Amino acid sequence: MRILVFALALFLQMDRSVWDGVYSDAQAARGKNGYTSACASCHGETLGGRGQTPPLVGSEFLKGWEGQSLNDLFEKIQATMPADAPGRLGRDENADILAYILSSNKYPAGRDELSPEGTALQRIRIESAPSKK
Repeated sequence: MRILVFALALFLQMDRSVWDGVYSDAQAARGKNGYTSACASCHGETLGGRGQTPPLVGSEFLKGWEGQSLNDLFEKIQATMPADAPGRLGRDENADILAYILSSNKYPAGRDELSPEGTALQRIRIESAPSKK
């Protein structure tokens, strides 16, 4: 029961969604360059995955992250990627790459850049479809 209450409290703290324009077009463009140099060799040029490497776009990718915070995904990237040198990229570079991943999944851009700070990312929900408000 405690876990359920904690999960509900955390969900309610996530007051934004990836559908709310949480990154800028300029940031996604920078992220594309970072992705190409650090990620594409494993995840593919079109983010579709390769062999045992999972895709970063589409329903299979989103199913694994649905309802989680953007910080959960960001920290996974920060701690485990690139696979040949985990943690090599800085938080700003990873925020740019995450913006590119969001853009590639057809989430809308906004005016502001995606923050690399965990407290800001923790408030953003990953959703495959916009919620009805």
